[in-house]
Amino acid sequence: MSKKKTRSQTKLSGLSLVEQVPEIDMAAGKDINMQELSELIRTIIREEINAAVDKFQLQLDVVKKDMAECSNKVAAMEETLDHMESRVTALEFANESLRKENTNLKEKADRLENNSQKYNIRILGLVRDTEKGNPTSFVSALFNDLFKDKLHRAPEVENAHRVGPVAKSGQRAMVVRMHRLDTRDEILRLAKKEKLFEIRGMKLRIFPDFTAETAKARARFREVRNKLWSAGVKHGIIHPAILILTFNEKTIKFTDHLAAESFYKTVVEPEMQSMNDH
Repeated sequence: MSKKKTRSQTKLSGLSLVEQVPEIDMAAGKDINMQELSELIRTIIREEINAAVDKFQLQLDVVKKDMAECSNKVAAMEETLDHMESRVTALEFANESLRKENTNLKEKADRLENNSQKYNIRILGLVRDTEKGNPTSFVSALFNDLFKDKLHRAPEVENAHRVGPVAKSGQRAMVVRMHRLDTRDEILRLAKKEKLFEIRGMKLRIFPDFTAETAKARARFREVRNKLWSAGVKHGIIHPAILILTFNEKTIKFTDHLAAESFYKTVVEPEMQSMNDH
């Protein structure tokens, strides 16, 4: 019996589970010890399981290795992102500081430029080269002719020069710096009243001389000023770009055109409609 067991096990153990099943079926008709058969089946199953586990373990080891590499890469990326976030935060703080500083410097430069130009007036319509190379003397004589007996004192011109590009008419604007601020203001009041001066074959217009930023700021009030004018509200623009109006015996100043628009829509317009309804 011992020799039969050894031969049967030896015969079947070299085969796979699938190959061993027919052999067991063929041996079913022979005298096989049930204990031997049971042991043989357990051995076969154990070997198949071990083979499957060994194969799965190899794949599992590869997956674990890949996961470890991914984990290391994620950790490195998180560290890099933390460092980048710190740098971005620092850059945002520096940028905000520079933005505020730049805004303050621009406002300061604009104030200084406006202060420097508050003695200036701008003349449009002068014929090209009419000043014959001496614009200061030319404008002094021109103003004496234009404003004779219209000013409290003779207009004193400190300096004059052409500025800006040549217009289609071939003319360039001329900036004139007056010696006295009150004389400059008188001339501008007369210019606002007269609109146009005709002299020596020229049609001249005279305006204040503003910086580009100030001119834009004043222009932003144009729409609300038209509405105020239509509503009969007394208003005006004061230097450099401040809207001042009087409504219900109260004087209010605006440096922002949006605030002025809001005041008109929420205060002036409703009251004017109420007055019209009555």
